[in-house]
Amino acid sequence: MKRIVIIGGGLSGLSAAYTLHQMGNEDISFDVYEKESHFNGKFETVKRDGFLIEKGPDSFLARKTAGVELVDELGLSDELVANATGRSFIYNGSGLFPIPEGSVMGIPTDEAALAESELISEAGKAYALQEKTRPYIPVKNDSSLGDFFEARFGKELVKGLIEPLLSGIYAGNIYNMSLRATFPQFETTIEKSGSLMKGLAMPAQVNMQTTGTKNTIGAFRTLKNGLSELPNALVASLPSESLHTLKEAVKLERKGTGYQILFADGSREEADAVLIAATHDVVLKLLDRDTAVPFENRPLSTLATISFAYDHLDKAALKEGTGYLVSRVNDYRTTACTWVHKKWPHMVPDGKMLLRGFLGKAGENWIETTSDQELIDMVLADYKEMMGLTETPLFAEVSRMPHAMPQYDVGHKERLATFKQNLSANYPRVHVAGMSYDGVGIPDCIRQARTMAEQIAEEVNQVD
Repeated sequence: MKRIVIIGGGLSGLSAAYTLHQMGNEDISFDVYEKESHFNGKFETVKRDGFLIEKGPDSFLARKTAGVELVDELGLSDELVANATGRSFIYNGSGLFPIPEGSVMGIPTDEAALAESELISEAGKAYALQEKTRPYIPVKNDSSLGDFFEARFGKELVKGLIEPLLSGIYAGNIYNMSLRATFPQFETTIEKSGSLMKGLAMPAQVNMQTTGTKNTIGAFRTLKNGLSELPNALVASLPSESLHTLKEAVKLERKGTGYQILFADGSREEADAVLIAATHDVVLKLLDRDTAVPFENRPLSTLATISFAYDHLDKAALKEGTGYLVSRVNDYRTTACTWVHKKWPHMVPDGKMLLRGFLGKAGENWIETTSDQELIDMVLADYKEMMGLTETPLFAEVSRMPHAMPQYDVGHKERLATFKQNLSANYPRVHVAGMSYDGVGIPDCIRQARTMAEQIAEEVNQVD
């Protein structure tokens, strides 16, 4: 019997294990090893005083089908809930202003809606609207999102509209983030249409959606009892004897035609194939330097979220929408706020209010050394300015995610390709899946893991 070891028991590792288990191949066994005492990964749902509070991810895109498909396979389709409202706002130091209708990741497609927006000056709008006739010359090399969009629309529109959205997704700096590793659709669109505004005017044709607008209603999904039900269901579907907690892998070594995994507790396990379902910092620890060097010194951003519960819905006179993103034209600590009672009404008791604030940007590490109370005070100070909110919350739930978000900086695809070549040459039948590689979203991680599980199963079947 061939044995597959999965290192990492978060969503990626569990999805891979589930895929192997569903294959029902009696000639293959698998085991999952997780360093923590649980298998929830970054998922954590707290139930408190009638509130449902997500301290990790709160939803996933339905457009990327891997998430919905896995939920359906697990028998949880009846538990799916779509977001109730779509419009989002941007706070730019002067107030909360809606993202113009027709915007796709902050990129305007509706001239009239852009003309009405108060986020950009008249001069900035005029320059941006010239994008439709501005020549585009294809380039050979990858570029940053910031440079790419600034060349098309000008710096003001990038800073005022595009950056808050794109930086928020990756908690990154769009002047470092790779165009081809994050949103290759934009380059494909402009090469076909000669203009982003023209090409994105029909988002369905480029497999994208308007963002933060009325049309975003129903674009996201969560589960009625919290998103942590997803890893819980995966664990419940797997044989318990294959799941091992408090087992931190510290080194992967070749042994004969297979591998030996060394753990922090001194134990060892052998395998014919290995899936490292973890971020690249784990890869750097497990593999030799020559193989993992493309990921050396690649950053992981530390994030935090703080949820505040309020006794009455009218504590803040909020507009209809999901919340807001914060423009980086000023040095605010919060990067976004979700109005949970509006986006996900089922998570909040009637008449109550729940706000979820986000903190953390690429290159910052102050969250790691700041106390919970200091974080709470920072966010409440921003809320006072941004929403005029001065009421004392019923309670706060603080969540820290140290070194959680990989940065897909310029050249990411080339680094990833080099790493995979090294891996294939030096560690046959060892693969990776997770946020550091080919997409950071929940459906992306599920897709990667399930694809790798199928590939590894095929490879071990060929081993004598």
